[in-house]
Amino acid sequence: MEAGHSTNPSALPLPPGPPWWRIHEAFRTSPPDYILGLIREYGDVVRFRGAFPVYCINHPEYVRQILTRAWPQYTKNTIDYRVIASTLGRGLVTNDGPDWARQRRLMQPMFANRRIDTFDTVINEMTEALARDWAGRAPGATVWLEKDMSRVTFQVVSRTLFGADIDDAADEMTGILEVLNQHPMALSALLTLWPWLPVPSNRRFKRVKQRLDTIVDGLVDLHRRGGGTPDDIVHRLLAARDDETGEGMDDGQMRDEIITLMLAGHETSATALTWTFWQLAQYPEVEQRLVAELDAALGGAPARATDLARLPYLKQVVQESMRLYPPVWGIARRATEEVEFGGYRIPAGSYLSITMYSLHRHPEFWPDPERFDPERFAPGRNESRHSYAYLPFAAGPRTCIGAGMAMLEIQLVLALLLQRFRVTPLAGHPVVPLPVVTYKPRYGLPVTLAPR
Repeated sequence: MEAGHSTNPSALPLPPGPPWWRIHEAFRTSPPDYILGLIREYGDVVRFRGAFPVYCINHPEYVRQILTRAWPQYTKNTIDYRVIASTLGRGLVTNDGPDWARQRRLMQPMFANRRIDTFDTVINEMTEALARDWAGRAPGATVWLEKDMSRVTFQVVSRTLFGADIDDAADEMTGILEVLNQHPMALSALLTLWPWLPVPSNRRFKRVKQRLDTIVDGLVDLHRRGGGTPDDIVHRLLAARDDETGEGMDDGQMRDEIITLMLAGHETSATALTWTFWQLAQYPEVEQRLVAELDAALGGAPARATDLARLPYLKQVVQESMRLYPPVWGIARRATEEVEFGGYRIPAGSYLSITMYSLHRHPEFWPDPERFDPERFAPGRNESRHSYAYLPFAAGPRTCIGAGMAMLEIQLVLALLLQRFRVTPLAGHPVVPLPVVTYKPRYGLPVTLAPR
């Protein structure tokens, strides 16, 4: 299937789409479901208009063109990334162009698999602490799973970043990150583009962002004075030098990268863990098979990075959970040139939306797409599927630098907790997704625990 260029794109029609008045309430309620509905109605290239025209691209071959084959002509110069940059600054997620390439070169060696695997000890220590806490709860007590998953993943990211226990600031920092993890198209988020506007949301945002900057700057300063450990990520960032220029990071860039790693490194993993526990509760036969695999391979012990090769079904369960509930539900790009997809013209300067939530439900690649079925990822099944039909960590040069760390963490946390506890969502509690930057339960996920 050809994509991206035509001898004369200007002669082609614009993609189909709904009348302008259909967007308002449906898009505000759930953007990913609204976009999924449009794609099912109009096809893999859809145009709709909100505050500006949006072109939804939903075929893996077209997505490959945008993210890999011609990626330099699709930039992150979009309004939502500018909003996210008010939180993350010029970190890897929001940066673009030569500055991004330099940062990626500096940071890539720190996320090599051989280095990431050494963090399995920290992950298991933090999960063991959570397991002890759960074991001490009264029988039948309610646990807010999303909060506990956020806490344990924040403890992991704080220790791998800083090589130190910063639990005294953990609740404050996770609260701050929660405030900052808002939908970039929400009015309160858009207003941060004009920080001088005297509105309550801007004042609150400025206050929490300044507090976060102060905490991070203090932790970096502590490292400069000999704190932390030689193996933690901040220590490596301070020592990193660009092979081409010999330069390291300045203080502002250091802060932006750390905040990016903190938010992306704990929130996405916590969200994936929460949805995986929920899915397992809906499909007890899958949970039984997974627990049997864990018991046979581990015998109640925590998993190490080297054990994961012996736990194929664990990885399949995580992959299928992130198919249905991708931690980051969509990304955006801006086309710098006029292009063609599927026989339709996309004008230069257009805003392109790639929604993993809908791409992961494309019926051509995912039969019965709403069903939770880890067998989709069984050995041999992936080879027959388009490699861009599944993108929980994006793809191409800008694929998530922390993907390996996230997969390690999610699998190790599940391996330990599932061997020791049966996690049952509270009956009658509404489970409704909330699509902010991440894709999380809107009303949380209360559960009860029972020892296995």
